[in-house]
Amino acid sequence: MGRSVAIAVSAALLSLNSAMVHALPRPQLNQRQTILEANRYLIADGWRPAPQQTPSPQERAIASVSLASLSACSGSGVGFCRYDYVREQQTLSVVTVPSDPGKPSVGRVERWW
Repeated sequence: MGRSVAIAVSAALLSLNSAMVHALPRPQLNQRQTILEANRYLIADGWRPAPQQTPSPQERAIASVSLASLSACSGSGVGFCRYDYVREQQTLSVVTVPSDPGKPSVGRVERWW
């Protein structure tokens, strides 16, 4: 019985160690940096565009950038836009607000998850 417990504990530790090796840290973005700056950093860090949906022509105009990661923009209110990325098993969404509120303009990072 002691041997089977030791094997189970060893297997659990190996599994935990493997998960720790493969878990990549979340990106270090900065609030208010432009989505162009954030996109350059993310691509260099191994993230790839992975939009969750295809943005409409109106949403592309609101975003004012032609990034492949653009998923959607809100046509009213603050004018949030969402950009989605993937790296290995991780997903990342970045939300921006317009740099010139009320007008189509390059977004600035507001939050990410």
